Amino acid sequence: MKLGRYEVVRELGKGAMGIVYLAKDPLIGRLVALKTIRPAAHADDDETMEFQQRFIREAQAAGILNHPSIVTVFDIGQDDTTQMNFIAMEYVEGQNLKEALSQGKTLTFEQIGELVAQIAEALDFAHSKGIVHRDVKPANIILVEGSRAKIMDFGIAKIASGGANLTTTGQFLGTPNYMAPEQIKGTPVDGRTDIFSLGICLYESLTRRKPFGGESLTSISYKIVHEPFPPLHEINPQIPDGFEEVVANCLAKEPAKRYQRGRELASALRAVLRGERPSKMEPLLAEATITTRDRSKLPTIEMPFPDAAGGGGPDGGASTRAAAASSAPTPGQAPRATVAGGPAVVRQFRQTLTNVRAYPLWRRPVPAALAAGVVGVLMLALLWSMVSIQRQRVTVPKVNVQVERQRARERALRQEGSDLLRQGRTADAYAKFEQLAKLAPNSPGVSVMLQKLAAIRYQEEVGKQQIATARQKLDRGIALYNQKKYAEAVPLLDEAFALNPTDAQAANYLRLAQLEEQKAITARLAARARTVLPTEPATTTAPISPGDSRPVSNVPAQLTTIFNSPFSDGVLTIRIGGEMVVNEALWEEKGRFIRRKSPRGISLTREIPPRNTDVFISVVVPTLRVNSQQSFRFNFVPGTAHRLVITYNAASKTIDHQIN
Repeated sequence: MKLGRYEVVRELGKGAMGIVYLAKDPLIGRLVALKTIRPAAHADDDETMEFQQRFIREAQAAGILNHPSIVTVFDIGQDDTTQMNFIAMEYVEGQNLKEALSQGKTLTFEQIGELVAQIAEALDFAHSKGIVHRDVKPANIILVEGSRAKIMDFGIAKIASGGANLTTTGQFLGTPNYMAPEQIKGTPVDGRTDIFSLGICLYESLTRRKPFGGESLTSISYKIVHEPFPPLHEINPQIPDGFEEVVANCLAKEPAKRYQRGRELASALRAVLRGERPSKMEPLLAEATITTRDRSKLPTIEMPFPDAAGGGGPDGGASTRAAAASSAPTPGQAPRATVAGGPAVVRQFRQTLTNVRAYPLWRRPVPAALAAGVVGVLMLALLWSMVSIQRQRVTVPKVNVQVERQRARERALRQEGSDLLRQGRTADAYAKFEQLAKLAPNSPGVSVMLQKLAAIRYQEEVGKQQIATARQKLDRGIALYNQKKYAEAVPLLDEAFALNPTDAQAANYLRLAQLEEQKAITARLAARARTVLPTEPATTTAPISPGDSRPVSNVPAQLTTIFNSPFSDGVLTIRIGGEMVVNEALWEEKGRFIRRKSPRGISLTREIPPRNTDVFISVVVPTLRVNSQQSFRFNFVPGTAHRLVITYNAASKTIDHQIN
C-alpha cells in the first residue's frame, strides 16, 4: 500500500482524525509516521472542507517548529488514487502520558517535574513563533526513552501570524477536561491558555486524578471556571513542597495571574526539584507571550525633496511658504505632509514616476550570453544538490514482517500470563509463559518467571496435600469422638488443627474432645481421692483404685489454665517438661447465617506428672503482631491442684501470667 510516494509498512493506531501508519520515504529512506484524514461519514461538503482545512493547518502550524521537544512535521500531501490527505511527521517510538498514567506506570516526582518542564519549554518556543496549541493533554505528550518528552498534534493550533480563523464563534476546540476558563467562555486565547492545560496535566501526573472532574460537560466546565482545585496534599501528602504553588500559578482562573511564559513554568519546576522555592515573575515585567504581526496597512509618508537651488525657488522661498500656508490643516482635518521645493519639484517628481512606469527595468532585453550563463549555473547547482543528497542517503533496513509478528505474539503472551498471575490462576499463567519460552528461549526474564511460577505451583501442591492430610485426620478424629474415645480423638484432632489452622471445624471438635477428656480425668482423680485412706502414709503402695497398683507418690497433679482471650485470632500453647499439654485457638466462629470470628475464653484442666520441671507459655496473635514466649520452673507435688491465670495488657501489648 502506498500513500503518495510513501510506502506503508504497518498501522500504528487510530485516532479521531483517521489512521496513523508507519511508512518509508523512498527518496531518502527515512521512516515516518503518516497521519491521514478521515472525515465523518455523515458530514456534508462544507463540514468536510472545514475538516480538511483544519487538517492542513496542523501541518502549517507544526511545520515551522523545530524543537527537540516537538514532533517534527516533514511533509503534507494528498494521495491521487484515494484522494486522502496525509501529513508525514517524525516517527517517535514511545508511550503517551495518558497510557502511562492509565497503566499505573511508576513515575517519580523528579521525572514528572522534568518532563513537564520540557513540554513547557517546547510550548514557549511555539508561542514565540505565534502558535498556540489549544489542545494540550496527556494523550498529546509522548514519553521517549532517556527521560525525554515530546508534544504533538497541533491540529487546532492558532497561527497568530496569519491564516483564516476556521472556527465559528462559540465552537469548542480541544478536550473539555483540559480547557482553560477563557476557552470555555469563548474569549480570545493565547500562550497562557496552554499553560493552564499543562498545569492540569501536571496535577493529574502527581495525583493520578483530574483537578476538575464531573459527570457531564456542564459540571466540568462550571468547576473549571468557578471552583478551586482540590489541594495536592489532601490527595497525596508525599508530594514534595513547592508543587502546590506551581500548580496554583498554572491553574489561576485569570490569565494575568498565571505564568506568562512557558520558560517561567520550566524554571519554577526545576527550582522545586532542586529543593528551592519556585519563583513567579510579575505580569507587568513579563515578556509578551505571543509575538504577532499587524496586517493593517502602514500610513504612507511623503518624503520632502530638497530644493535644487537651496533657496526655495526664484522667489526666494515665497512659493514654498505659500504652499505650506495653503496646506495647513483646518480644525478637525488631519495634517498633510508637504513637499519642499514648490510646484516645479512636484512636476519633476511626477514626470520621473511616469517615465519609470513607461520603461520598467524588467522590460530591458537580456544578452543571450548572460542568459545562457545563468541557466548553466542553475543546472550545475541542481546537479550538485542531487549528488549531495545521494551521498547523504541512509540505507534503512527492511522491516521483517515475520519477526514483527513474532514480537507481537511474545508481547501478547507476556501480557496474558501477567493478567492470569494477578488473578491467581498460576497454572494457566505457567502455560502461557511456557509458550513464551518456546518463542524466546534465550530470554533471561522468561526463565526467571518460569522458575518463580514453578515454585508457586509446588507450594500450592504441598498446601493441597497438607489440607488433604488434615482432612483425613479430622474425619478419623470425629469418628473417634462420636464413639466417645476422647483420649484417642484428641491427638488426631490436634494434628488436623496444626496442619490447617484455618479449619474452624477442627478447632471446635478439638476443644470439645479436650473438654470431654478433662471431665474423664477429673472423674478418675475424684475416684482415686476417695479411695485413699486419711491415715495412710504418702509412700504406701496401697492401690488407689481397683486394678491400679501405683503408689500415692505417683498420683498426678492438676493444672487449670484460665485465659479470657480478647483476640479474634491466634493460638495459646503450653509445654511442661517438653510435652505439649495445651494447644488452643483463641477464637471461635459464631453466627447462624453470617459466620464471624469472636474471642473465646479458655478454661482447661490437665493432669501433670509430679515433678519439678520447666513450664513454657507461648501466645501468638498475627493480626496484632503479638508473639510472647515465657518460661519458668515449677514443682508439681503429687495430688495437688494449681491455677495458671494468663492476662493480656492492651496498653503495652504484653502477656503476663500467675500460678498458685
